[in-house]
Amino acid sequence: MTRRSDLEDLLPLTSTPTPAPSRAPTAIARLTRGLRGLPAAPRWWGPGSGGLAGWLHREPGGLTPPTVDLTPRFRALLHRVREGEPVLPAEARDHQYVVVRGMLGDEMPGYLLDNVQRLEGRGLSVREADVDTEGLLLSNVAVLREVLLDARHFGRSVVLVGHSKGGVECTAVLAMHPELRPVVRAVVSLQAPYAGSALAHDLATTPEMRRLIDFAFPLLFHGVSRSVDELAYPQRMAFIRQYPYPTDIPTVALATSRLSRLSTLYPLQRYFQERYGQASDGLVMPLDAEIPGSGVVRLDDMDHSEAALRALPGLGRYHPGDVTEAMVALALEAR
Repeated sequence: MTRRSDLEDLLPLTSTPTPAPSRAPTAIARLTRGLRGLPAAPRWWGPGSGGLAGWLHREPGGLTPPTVDLTPRFRALLHRVREGEPVLPAEARDHQYVVVRGMLGDEMPGYLLDNVQRLEGRGLSVREADVDTEGLLLSNVAVLREVLLDARHFGRSVVLVGHSKGGVECTAVLAMHPELRPVVRAVVSLQAPYAGSALAHDLATTPEMRRLIDFAFPLLFHGVSRSVDELAYPQRMAFIRQYPYPTDIPTVALATSRLSRLSTLYPLQRYFQERYGQASDGLVMPLDAEIPGSGVVRLDDMDHSEAALRALPGLGRYHPGDVTEAMVALALEAR
């Protein structure tokens, strides 16, 4: 007969389970944790980017020609797209569509895939610009300049479609190279931090975050950390004042915000809301995405990823392909 003590020796010790090996947090996880841990504005040691959002709309002189609110027309086009109705004009097939990726676009599977496939599915000629998504502005402007020179050489007209940092680069190449403006039929800017990004500004000017991006960009992404600085407010102010965007190119800009626990960018949305009292899409504040002189689509229920990445079912309200098709149709309506 087996004694109780013998049975106890055979049984596993359930009170002290062996802990699973822990994995070191990724750079993105550390970044998100660091942003969540930032103190509220009254206790913050510095002003951050407080008061800088929307600076361009307060700028005197000719830098801020008025925008046109195209939101109702966009919603009508989007409804038709969702119903399977054609919205693109006949001239749409006459142009080449150059798609420009945003920051970290090379690192995200599926990024802008639905956007490109939708345009190709409508029989349009699409070219993805070979920009370095973690590279410097002038380097990527040089890439886009070559794309436009190619189009001019072959007698083609171009529609530029840029998301986030890609939208900044689309506007920059036309601001810096006026000789290439006749090549471009229209520009579609999706959530671009045209006037700057509060997140980029805070990352670049907060010592703890500065060390993180100086480490993460070259090591993890083979990028240049100064590309984050270029999206901070002082650098964008200096660039726009030197190279204002022309008003004679049909341009539509998507400016969005969202504050929802269903959004993958909710921690950053809360950061902007709690620290600055400002709505954002998680990366860009809406006023900073509006390009002076453009037609603007303003949405308060879209985060920064929804225009470029398909959300999990139930988490997003927009399909990237639908948004892109409606925005392109909107841009081609303008002359």
